[in-house]
Amino acid sequence: MASPLRSYIAETRRPVYSAALLLPFFLIYHAGTIFLGTTYVNGADALIVRLLSLLSVHSIFASAIVLLLCFAFWQLKTRASWEVKSGRLACLFAESCFFALLLFVITGWLSIHLSRSASRGGPAGALEKLVLYCGAGIYEELVFRGFLLGILLLLFLGAAHMKRVPGAILAATLAAFIFAVFHYVGPAADTFSIQSFLQRSFGGLYFSALFVTRGFGVTAASHALYDILVGLLLA
Repeated sequence: MASPLRSYIAETRRPVYSAALLLPFFLIYHAGTIFLGTTYVNGADALIVRLLSLLSVHSIFASAIVLLLCFAFWQLKTRASWEVKSGRLACLFAESCFFALLLFVITGWLSIHLSRSASRGGPAGALEKLVLYCGAGIYEELVFRGFLLGILLLLFLGAAHMKRVPGAILAATLAAFIFAVFHYVGPAADTFSIQSFLQRSFGGLYFSALFVTRGFGVTAASHALYDILVGLLLA
């Protein structure tokens, strides 16, 4: 008979739990960008919209459509139950808070220092920042863990036939490097420094490990909560 912990881990990896956990962040981001009329959107969101525009798909909700299609495909592929237990969903949120706090404890004072000095071109208002951080958790994880890390794992483990552990480490490291570089690209890019680059590279590795072990929902929620913690509560 499975232990309660194993049962919880297995059940909460189902797509419907990720969807339920991320729904508040999703609504805050997309409703916020509309009602605030902000000119700032998350960079990963903007990247998805720009790529789809090359395919003649022009919509401010393009990234949301991609996300919903990914969840639908995931649900159909796994044929998992649609049932969500409120108690386990609450535990999943608490788990996400724990991983966000753990990353902050590991990175320490550098997180606060970077949040004050790095992002010069971003929004100044606290509400705009909250909206942006909710989007960052969802869409940066979708792009860099869901898509990029997944593709790299297929290339290294499948096409290149590397051994599982070295291939996974190489894929996670390369994805983390690209994730870090991404923060210094675009009109709202952060100011480059070795310290911030190393911190974001470590963050990329941290979220990659979380993605592999706990799935998309916890990873994206932890990312959003970490950004909120550093960017709003402690900045």
